[in-house]
Amino acid sequence: MKGILLFLFMLFGAQVLSDAIEIDLIFETGLRSGITQELVYQGDVRRSQLDWVDRAVPLVGITAHISESSGFFSKLGLSFAVPVRSGTMENRDFLLTTSALVSHYSWHEIFSDRDFSASIKAGYEFRFGSFHITPSVGFRYHNRKWTAIGGYLQYPVAGPWTGMEPRVLLHGPVVSYEQNIWFPFAALQAGFSHVFPDASTVRLAASVGVYPFIRAEAEDVHFLRNTQFNDSMRGGIGWNVGITAGFFPRRSNGLGFAAHIGYEAIVNVRGTTTITDTGISAGLPVVPAGWSGGTDISQWYFSLKVSIPVLRR
Repeated sequence: MKGILLFLFMLFGAQVLSDAIEIDLIFETGLRSGITQELVYQGDVRRSQLDWVDRAVPLVGITAHISESSGFFSKLGLSFAVPVRSGTMENRDFLLTTSALVSHYSWHEIFSDRDFSASIKAGYEFRFGSFHITPSVGFRYHNRKWTAIGGYLQYPVAGPWTGMEPRVLLHGPVVSYEQNIWFPFAALQAGFSHVFPDASTVRLAASVGVYPFIRAEAEDVHFLRNTQFNDSMRGGIGWNVGITAGFFPRRSNGLGFAAHIGYEAIVNVRGTTTITDTGISAGLPVVPAGWSGGTDISQWYFSLKVSIPVLRR
């Protein structure tokens, strides 16, 4: 993955120095919603599942787009979330002999502390009259962190959880979860442009992307138990699909507006887990034999974008 990233940065730098390029800055704002599942396995049996559900996380971003008349282009993008109280987290343990039954349950509100993404990609736009097909390859890094606050737990004295157990109320931070994810990707966009008599342009495009290999590192801190879990995960697969509609006014020299809606999924990412006590008397990390961590991600994006021309040469 380091070789792919180095190649993309070298290509981006070479395009900046090119004699005939166009550079645009794309500013965007939008919302992200979805679920991130934090999973714990004993062998192949699921033993714990934490569902971090974001209802609506505000995002802002900026992308530098460099293109050549030949069709080659490259993009370097950054996006950030606005920290908000974004949703809920449900924690279910499956520690009974019948692993499908819930043994322990808790519910909490969550605060989205951080959501940062950086990506770089390069590709080529094939033009066929009003139509275009654009393959590209790239690399993305994503860091997210949540804190579960307050809520309640229900721990049955015996047998499975039913939801009728007394609620033990909690206050303050209960659990924090942070993910760092890296992956290369390949994408394909197909679109159509229509030019009106006044020279304004409408563009419609559909896109799909595939992440063939995922690397993820996660840190889960349970404040009530003074325990920290670290997962080092590899493999899995991811994909995204999206639709974009854009409008470029006449004589705008590149100024344009667009709306985008997209869906992304990452599944079957598994790896080793270690356990560490937190606090002054914390001991060395323990690798529990036969236990592993995992994550699945499913989320929607909606954004509005403004493209501003910066350089034409």
